[in-house]
Amino acid sequence: MKIIVSDTTALIILAKTNYLNLLTNLVDKIYIPEAVLEEIRYKNDIVKVLIENSDFIEIKKVTNQKILDDIKNTNLDLGETEAIALALELNLRLLIDEKRGRKIAKDKGVKIIGLLGILEANFRLNLISYKELLFILDDFKRVGYRLSFKLEKDFLESLE
Repeated sequence: MKIIVSDTTALIILAKTNYLNLLTNLVDKIYIPEAVLEEIRYKNDIVKVLIENSDFIEIKKVTNQKILDDIKNTNLDLGETEAIALALELNLRLLIDEKRGRKIAKDKGVKIIGLLGILEANFRLNLISYKELLFILDDFKRVGYRLSFKLEKDFLESLE
């Protein structure tokens, strides 16, 4: 069974655009820590409903307090902190897009993937066409996904 841990932002963007299937195309289960669930519940919109009612998202408590305390010293928000700690504790890949959180996760030895990686994997597996990928990326940006012009350009060029 393929399992990943997820931070809040990527799940929110996938749910808002109704593309959670891009994740389920690649993994069987997504673990989120309690703090991520609280951040999602705070939204109180369709995102909350989609995530709380999904059968592939499971809440997992971080049990290794030492790992959690070590990451708490990095001044990330609690959702990112717990997501990184859970990925470390369970030795799973982490879905995260925030630059600072990605750097800290990488420095701790966590394997990471972001929304662009999810798009690329779906494209490479021929689950979406290049045209669909462009449409989905625009949809992501429409709901608040931010990426630099250079990152977007480099990403799209890497697919050719």
